[in-house]
Amino acid sequence: MHSGCQVQCTAGSLVEMTVRQKIISILETAPVGFRDLAKQLKISEKALADHLFHISRTLKSRQKRLVARPFRCLACGFTFKDRKHFAKPSRCPVCRSTRVELPEYRICRQG
Repeated sequence: MHSGCQVQCTAGSLVEMTVRQKIISILETAPVGFRDLAKQLKISEKALADHLFHISRTLKSRQKRLVARPFRCLACGFTFKDRKHFAKPSRCPVCRSTRVELPEYRICRQG
C-alpha cells in the first residue's frame, strides 16, 4: 500500500509525499479503480475527482497522460466515453438508472 509514502529530498531527509504525488505513483504502477483509489488514500471521491483533474493537466507537460476506462451504466450498458469530468455521473442519460460502474485509471506515456 502506498499510504505514508516518503521521498528523499536533496538534503537527505525524508519528506512526506503530497496526495497528488501518491496518486501519480500508484497509477504509474498499475490500473486502479476510482473507489479503490479513494479508499486507499483515505480521501472522498469528490476530492479524488478534483485531484485527477489537476493531475491530468500536470501530466501533459511530462509527456504522459491519464487513461481511464469510462463510466458505464450497469442497467443498459451506455458508456460515458466523451465525459470530460472525473466525478461520477448522477444517472444514465439513456435509461435514468443511477447504477453506474466506476472507471479504472492508469498513467501511460504519450506517443
